[in-house]
Amino acid sequence: MSPDRLTLTRSEAIRRRKEDDQKRVDKLTQKRAGTLKPAAAPKPAAKPRAERATPRVSSAVSRNRFRARYDVAALPVRGQVSAAHAQAPAISLPKIEFGPRWFSMLVVIACVAMLYFYVTEPYFLVQEAVIEGNQRVTSQDINSVLGIANQPAALLNPGQIEYNILASFPEIYGAYVQVELPAQVTITIAERQPMAAWVQDGQTIWVDAQGYAFPPRGLAQGLVTVTAAGAPPTPTNLNVTQTIGARPFLTAELSAAIATLSPHVPVGAALVYDPQYGLGWSDPGGWQAYFGQNNGDMTAKLQVYQALVEMLTARGTQPSLISVEYPDSPFYRVNGDN
Repeated sequence: MSPDRLTLTRSEAIRRRKEDDQKRVDKLTQKRAGTLKPAAAPKPAAKPRAERATPRVSSAVSRNRFRARYDVAALPVRGQVSAAHAQAPAISLPKIEFGPRWFSMLVVIACVAMLYFYVTEPYFLVQEAVIEGNQRVTSQDINSVLGIANQPAALLNPGQIEYNILASFPEIYGAYVQVELPAQVTITIAERQPMAAWVQDGQTIWVDAQGYAFPPRGLAQGLVTVTAAGAPPTPTNLNVTQTIGARPFLTAELSAAIATLSPHVPVGAALVYDPQYGLGWSDPGGWQAYFGQNNGDMTAKLQVYQALVEMLTARGTQPSLISVEYPDSPFYRVNGDN
C-alpha cells in the first residue's frame, strides 16, 4: 500500500477510537478523583486480525469501565484490610489533672466561704465596745458615736473608730482601739484633766495645764475659775486647719502662771485676767492685783507684792490697782488716778 494514501484501514480506525476513548476516561477520572489518580489502564495487547474486526466499543461500556476504575482506586482490592483501618475512629476526651491551680481555687473558695460566715453569723457581730480609762465621759456616750453596733468584727476599722472618738469628744486626746474575734472591741481612752474654768463673755470653757480648751463635762475637783475681761494672747502652736480635737487656747506661760498663782489667791478672792495687765485677782481689800502674762519670776513677784501691800497699809493708802508684772518696777494706783 502506498505510504501517501489518505484513507485509513478499519483496524487503524478502531485503534484510534480506542485511544481517544481512553484519553477521555483518563481526563474525567482526574477531574472527579482530585488528587486520587487512578492507575493507568494497561495498554491492550495486539489482537489477531480476527478480533480486530469486532464492532466498536459503545459509550455505555466505556462509562462502566470508568466507574469500575474509580471504585478500585478508592478502595483497596488486593490483600486483607488492616486492623487499623477496620477500627472506628477513637474519641479523645480532655484529661483532667489536679495541679497547683486546683489547690489555689480551693483555697479561694474556702476564704470566701469563711468571710461570708464572719460577716453574717450573729456570733461575730459586735454589739458595743468595752470602754476603759474614762472618767467624765460615760461609756454610753462613747458607744453612741462609734457606729459599730451589729457590725461584723472582721470588717471594723480601728482607725475610723479612733477618729470618731476624737472628733466627738475634744476632752479625749488619745484612744487605743483593739478588735478581737469573735466580737470584742476594747477601747482605752485618755482624758484631759481640767486645771481652770475660763469664764469670758458669759461662756465657760475648761483649760488643761497645756492650755488646751474643751467644753465642760461632769465634775472636776479643785478647779480654778478665771474671770476674763478679754481674750488671751493667741498661742504660737495654734493650727487653724485643725478640724478635730481640742485646740490650744492659752499660751504655755499663761497656763503655768495660773497653776503657780492659784494657791496664793487670798480666801474670798477670785482669779481675774485683763488683756493689758495680765493675770491677777480681786483682793478682798478692795483693789485689783496683777502679775503679768507669764510665769517668769513669780516667786519674786509675790514677795514684792506682799511688801508693797504692807507698805500701803502702814501708810493708810487705799490702792485701786497694784501691778508687779515687772518686779523691778512695780506700781500702784489709788482712786482718782488715771
